[in-house]
Amino acid sequence: MFDLCIVGAGMMGSAAARHASLISGIKLCLVGPSEPQDKASVDHGIFGAHYDEGRITRCSDPDPVWATLAQESIKRYRDIERASGISFYSEVGALMVGKTDTPYIANVFDVAKEQNIPTKRLNSAELQEHFPYIKFNSSDGGLFEYQNAGHISPRKLVHAQKMLAMKNGCTYIDDVVTKVHMSVAKNGDYVMNVETKGGDKAIVCKKVLLATGAFTELNALLPGIKVDQVLCPLTVSLVEVSKEQAEQQLKSMPSVIYRGDGHASWHRDFPRYEDNGVGYYMLPPIKYPDGRYYIKLGHFHGTVLRRLQGSGEVKEWFLNGDHQLAEQTAALIKSLFKDVPMSRWHGDSCVVVETPTNRTLHRHGTCPAGGGNWRERLCCKKQRRDRSYCGNDDVTRMGFTHTTRRFSIKNDNWKTNYHKVEDMNVSIYFERF
Repeated sequence: MFDLCIVGAGMMGSAAARHASLISGIKLCLVGPSEPQDKASVDHGIFGAHYDEGRITRCSDPDPVWATLAQESIKRYRDIERASGISFYSEVGALMVGKTDTPYIANVFDVAKEQNIPTKRLNSAELQEHFPYIKFNSSDGGLFEYQNAGHISPRKLVHAQKMLAMKNGCTYIDDVVTKVHMSVAKNGDYVMNVETKGGDKAIVCKKVLLATGAFTELNALLPGIKVDQVLCPLTVSLVEVSKEQAEQQLKSMPSVIYRGDGHASWHRDFPRYEDNGVGYYMLPPIKYPDGRYYIKLGHFHGTVLRRLQGSGEVKEWFLNGDHQLAEQTAALIKSLFKDVPMSRWHGDSCVVVETPTNRTLHRHGTCPAGGGNWRERLCCKKQRRDRSYCGNDDVTRMGFTHTTRRFSIKNDNWKTNYHKVEDMNVSIYFERF
């Protein structure tokens, strides 16, 4: 019997496995499908948002809570790289840009100043001077975070976390969990049974941690429990640039997050906010497994109306996405740059979870929830029929590397407590006061 079974081997699950594997004497397993060579060949309909080489990471944020948590997480990147021998972090910097008289960029400026984040504030002219290859609006201002920021390879980070967990004795099972249920052992104790698609017998354990993200309710993982969450489909496009452009003309390009009116020459057919504002995140040229360099850009979930229902829609989205939106996104990328030739492009898709709070929130004590593309929930010895909430995409850049100690954050609006993985219990919650 395992002490703990972690279901879901993505960003959250692999990190939770590494942390739990440090507990002395624990018998631990991690269950989740490995990345498929061809998504179309997958018959179980379970996918991961970490099948990618680029994810923005930065400390700057309009929200002081996320800014603090990001700093705690980014501190751990190099430790994980050294321990695993896998490099996944590129410290190229991050540029936050937006219309200067809006709350978004004003809050970014304020939080960076309050938390002493190493940044340089730039006006419109300075933006053009420092980043002449990107077209911005004359009303835009920016904040350049020149250290402790850039991008990570989520694929390589997951690989590093799993490797370290297995090195510490964690058993990895490459399979899909189809059902989780409770039973009573001969001695009268409650035990958890984890059934898998390819297994003849259920995995028996004392506790289960679900790190199953958008797929949490698509199999019988939480019988009788309805999680208050909505599945939002997102689209990205990757446009190819030459090796010479990536290593010369765009060598100093940082990761970019934008929220403003946009430049007049930008492609117009791209999802916008209700105020007609433009919002996107963009990564610099990154070398992908095919040996080519791509600039990736995606929209935020607040600019799209469609939401997904059921496993059929989720699988269809991961397999086929929205070609028209991907084409519009590729056109936007090409219109952002000055004198940067671009060639082929392709789209990709993922699903994020929206919640009433737009945060990771737990109100009752023993059921954690993560956020964005990776979330988790804990089924304890006595399963609770409570509700837990998943947060927004900001947690993705942290990959749960920071859950090694307990700390508190206090500001005018939020109080946050984080608890380390200890005695197979994880508790993460945000409370408004």
